[in-house]
Amino acid sequence: MRIAIAVLALVVTTGGAGAQQQMPTVSELLTAEVKASRACEGSGDADVAREQCRLRDRLSGRLAQVGYCWGRKGQGDEKKQWHACQPDSIYEDDIEAVQR
Repeated sequence: MRIAIAVLALVVTTGGAGAQQQMPTVSELLTAEVKASRACEGSGDADVAREQCRLRDRLSGRLAQVGYCWGRKGQGDEKKQWHACQPDSIYEDDIEAVQR
């Protein structure tokens, strides 16, 4: 009986086997990407910078998956920002990039 109660408590605490993790919102992805990008570019610790740059790249990929683009065609780097993709947006096609 004690084992059954302990198992039940564990299932309730962890949300059960069928519980799904909440997907981040675009706003959360954008905030995390900015934070990782700053840490990537501004960290004095090479290991931290490398980890944050990888995280930034993964977050950029997730933003692209939800239809966000970094900059517009003809725009200078200093003016680029994340936005919902439009016809004049810069969109990196990962599949095309691999085939180059």
